[in-house]
Amino acid sequence: MTDNRHRLIIDERTSLMLNGVTNVDSFDESRIELSGIFGGIDIEGEDLKIAALDLDEGKISINGTVNAFAYCQSREEKKLRHRSKKAISRLLK
Repeated sequence: MTDNRHRLIIDERTSLMLNGVTNVDSFDESRIELSGIFGGIDIEGEDLKIAALDLDEGKISINGTVNAFAYCQSREEKKLRHRSKKAISRLLK
């Protein structure tokens, strides 16, 4: 990735452009989960489509109706916390 900046542009809730993306974790027409230099991002909406993706440049363009946009932990952090909670709960039984 050539640019370490994170920029988000949402145009009238019908298109979204985002810089700083390192991976598309999952996607379908109603939800897209991304990882990037900013952690994780979950995008919810209707008829979501990835119009352009360039992971070398860290850029993604999404079309559709954006209903929700949320920053979250990275997927790796979620997995580690989930595993540690399971291990602790097994020890305390």
